[in-house]
Amino acid sequence: YVATAGGLGVEEPAADLGMAIAVVASFRDRVVDPRTVMIGEISLGGQVRLVSQMELRLKEAAKLGFKRAIIPKGQTLSDLGIEIIQVSRVLDAIIAALPGGLRQDFPEDIEDQI
Repeated sequence: YVATAGGLGVEEPAADLGMAIAVVASFRDRVVDPRTVMIGEISLGGQVRLVSQMELRLKEAAKLGFKRAIIPKGQTLSDLGIEIIQVSRVLDAIIAALPGGLRQDFPEDIEDQI
């Protein structure tokens, strides 16, 4: 559970990935590129899951000026005018989203801990 500012309700599972990355970025005192959008549901095991209407979501993100998208692996997409990074785990998304990556910041057995 994550509380949002002003009590804003977030019920869309596709927002899971963005929320998780925001929490990690805050904890690690890092900044996510504001031109990056993150779309995906997160399982209890830390897997990033596919969500519906991905192509439509990415087209809209490109229209809004986003240049890069971090999304669940397994999507076959046409050229949407936005750089696509596909990930299967939350840890992969963290490394992709944060400047300089974070692999060196975590212990080797981090995947066993999340």
